[in-house]
Amino acid sequence: MSAPYVSIKRLVDNSLAAMLAAVEVYNKPQMTYRDEVTVMLIVNAWELALKATLRQKNHSIFYPKQRGERYRSIAIDDALGRIGARNLWPAGVDGPAMTANIKALTEYRDRAIHLYNAQGLGAVIYPFLQQNVLNYRDFMLAKFKKDLADSMTWQLLPLGATAPADAVQFMKVDKNATMVAEVEEFIKELRTLMDDAQAAGSDMARVATVYDIHMQSVKKMTSADLVVAVSPTADGQVAVRKTDPNQTHPHSATELLEKVNKKHLGRKLTTYDLQAIWWKESLRDDTKYAWKHSNGASHVWSGDAVTYLASVADARYDEVRADYGAHLKTRQNR
Repeated sequence: MSAPYVSIKRLVDNSLAAMLAAVEVYNKPQMTYRDEVTVMLIVNAWELALKATLRQKNHSIFYPKQRGERYRSIAIDDALGRIGARNLWPAGVDGPAMTANIKALTEYRDRAIHLYNAQGLGAVIYPFLQQNVLNYRDFMLAKFKKDLADSMTWQLLPLGATAPADAVQFMKVDKNATMVAEVEEFIKELRTLMDDAQAAGSDMARVATVYDIHMQSVKKMTSADLVVAVSPTADGQVAVRKTDPNQTHPHSATELLEKVNKKHLGRKLTTYDLQAIWWKESLRDDTKYAWKHSNGASHVWSGDAVTYLASVADARYDEVRADYGAHLKTRQNR
């Protein structure tokens, strides 16, 4: 018995319908369980879109059939894995970053039944939701020539008119110890996803970004912005916690060069190229890119450093090499 036929058009149409429903639900003035329903619809929209992409390339969207059972279509995690393994993300789009964003929402969906009483978690998931809608629009436009904006008033896409003032919020949660642990575990999982994406040099603006009502990017987020932890005391409030530079800046200079060269579209860069631009643009002094322990001998580098250095054009590297060479020569002659 062969696998059932699934129409690509139907998958695409249903995916768009699910995303439009998600935006409509989120923008309702009053609705209980709003975050959870929105996330469930968005995850469903992506699952259908990813399956349509696989079908478009004649790849199966079913697991191998087991004797005596029906065919089962693949879950979203497996769909994401197959899309990545087959390089089916649109050109110019950071697939790993989009994957991290979607997985943050699937994590929330899977935990929704345990988290729904944790008031304020919407402040944490909000930047992921906002960016997800924009990622989805870009994906559908590139893959299927379907523009989400054609089906709705684009101004509604920010998913609500008011964004949380900051990703770090004091959020009331249930004093129940199990609830506190569940929230803390969820936030830890989000930070792990963001740390992994940043360490891989992903475009963090594709993972989580806060936009204003006019869709102007206010701030792309990294795990350093998600510095929240749940305290079982003080009414179970979420408290600020310092981040670990070993997670946010995991790359040695050697590792940095290797990762930059994997992403850089121009010539193969050398250690001298990086040293030159570090000096010229004072990157060692910018904690967004570099960090050095007070007792350390050398700097370590972040995923943002990978992304930035990979984006620099060869002409710029040639320019800073010349300036750096002149600088070194001047120092030697002193």
